[in-house]
Amino acid sequence: MSAQLMTWVSSFVLMLFLPRYLGAEDYGRLVYAMSLSSLFAVVMDLGFTMFFVKEIARDNSLAGKYVTNGVILRLIVWVISLEATMAFVVISKYPPQTITVVLILGIANLFFGMSDLMHRVFIGLEKSRYRSTAVVAEKVFLGIVGIALLLLGFRSLAIAGVMFASLVVNLGVSYSLLRKTVTPDPRIDRSLWNTMLRGGLPYMISTLLGFIYYRINILMLHSMTNETVVGWYGVPSRLLDTLMFFPVILNTAVFPVLSRLVHTSADSVHKTSRRILDLTVIVAVPLVVGMAALARPIISVFGPLTEFGNSVILLQILSISVVLVYVDFVFSTVMVSHDKQKQAVVISVLATIVSLTVNYFAIRYFQEHHGNGAIGAAVTTGITELFVMSMSLLLLPKGCFGMENVINAGKAIFGGCVMWVTVWFVETHFHNWVVAGIAGSVVYVLLMFALGVVRRREVELLLHQLPLPRKLAAFGSSR
Repeated sequence: MSAQLMTWVSSFVLMLFLPRYLGAEDYGRLVYAMSLSSLFAVVMDLGFTMFFVKEIARDNSLAGKYVTNGVILRLIVWVISLEATMAFVVISKYPPQTITVVLILGIANLFFGMSDLMHRVFIGLEKSRYRSTAVVAEKVFLGIVGIALLLLGFRSLAIAGVMFASLVVNLGVSYSLLRKTVTPDPRIDRSLWNTMLRGGLPYMISTLLGFIYYRINILMLHSMTNETVVGWYGVPSRLLDTLMFFPVILNTAVFPVLSRLVHTSADSVHKTSRRILDLTVIVAVPLVVGMAALARPIISVFGPLTEFGNSVILLQILSISVVLVYVDFVFSTVMVSHDKQKQAVVISVLATIVSLTVNYFAIRYFQEHHGNGAIGAAVTTGITELFVMSMSLLLLPKGCFGMENVINAGKAIFGGCVMWVTVWFVETHFHNWVVAGIAGSVVYVLLMFALGVVRRREVELLLHQLPLPRKLAAFGSSR
């Protein structure tokens, strides 16, 4: 959690500079290139992200040979994916600068794929601090060097180069830590390849389709509108990406534990799943309220409203999707930990169909009638995530979630409504959106304690995990 907060701050600060210094068009070019390269990175993943964690969590002895053979397989697929990516952008006759940015990020995918494989080993062994160290090094490097180049007047091409370099840093740190944890088996075991590919296939399909239904709107916006509209959408979209830190924290920490416990203690799995959902909703609701109520001043921080004014309504619409995405993260984690990856694939297939269909009509309608096709993409995101949530509820194992979750969610929503009124009142009378956001957050937290949604147990756990002196932590938990 500490590492994720550090990387979030670094990414958020860089995010403050990118739209303002690049402008809507050049920023849209960078966002498009990142989305396209990420799509092929998902293919290169081969489903190992989930498969490795689950298998290694259940049998630590597999780590050595899995990482060696996984690196080779990802290298082969990277070559194919890079060729496919470049063929696509060349055939599509994109501008030379866009093609160059895509090429740089495509080459960077190799370093991302190798370091990510090592991260999966760390998580499977429940040594998340090693992954955190590498990610912090990457993000801090990217933030410092990226901001420096922006201040010096460099454009998207240079930022893509810094992203490349930051992934090289990640790989270097990851490899040095891997050698302290696992002794890689240098032998190439082709018989193992079939097991790995077959085991990872359901995860790869599910992840790929999940990426498509969540990210395809940017690619469709680029083809149906222009890079300026993509830039408008990119600001709130990338902001929401930075807010995904909480479900990422939970997924990273809890998934290997759930995978191990699912065969040994069903009761523990169910209790853990319910509490994870409660915590997720508690965190998501104030984020939704804060972004929706303060969308205009928030967007003005990232760029002048004269250029990014159309991003305000997009942030308001997309903010609603935050709670849906957070909850879907939990449902997906629980489902896969119960070996229901095939059901997850079915949901992803249907969600992809929904996303492609609704995006096509929604983007076209809002572009023709309102001059902002990104509104259609934002609306589609919420519709798709709501569909995924509904399907997941039908296919989740019985007992994972119950009426208590519904009651706690209702309390959190009530607290969110009170927070909204507080934010509106403070901003109206004191004309300071930062103070309004802080006041609303304080009211929300107090209500969560008063309504019994957050209990002493969670406070004690948090205080003992923070780097506080023991006496101070003990004093705080006894209050």
